[in-house]
Amino acid sequence: MIKRVLKKPKEEGGENSEALISGLLGTGSRFEGRISFSGALRIDGVVHGEILCKSGWPSKVIITENAEVEANIVADEVIVSGSLCGNIKAIDRLELRAPGRIEGLVYSSDFSIEDGALFQGECIMIRNLADDEKEAFKLEGFYEIHRQSSIYEDLRKD
Repeated sequence: MIKRVLKKPKEEGGENSEALISGLLGTGSRFEGRISFSGALRIDGVVHGEILCKSGWPSKVIITENAEVEANIVADEVIVSGSLCGNIKAIDRLELRAPGRIEGLVYSSDFSIEDGALFQGECIMIRNLADDEKEAFKLEGFYEIHRQSSIYEDLRKD
């Protein structure tokens, strides 16, 4: 049974309404391209590309221990236990759990790193932005300057 994990916007049924996991990329699956979603997205497989939440809905991306993601991510909340190479806009919260690893540029209001996890990159805190500024920031996406490849790819080229 899928458990409820996120609340719907107030205008869609109030503070106590909840949304189900809306997407799942299972173990052994591979996806290349852009994923656009609302609600919660769980990734157990391999993703290359972009993962973008839809405007106006709470969003959560869960990258599990066996997942390998090379993508830019924009969501309200991101939880990483697997491998992620890319830039992240976790507007409300980013959790990096052991044995997870993140390589990239991170924007978040709250960033926690568990013992045994690895973060290699840069973090820019956005706590001081107003809610409407955070929503606009979420919709901007990433500029070309924010694109990053894995340090391992750079090492393999040498």
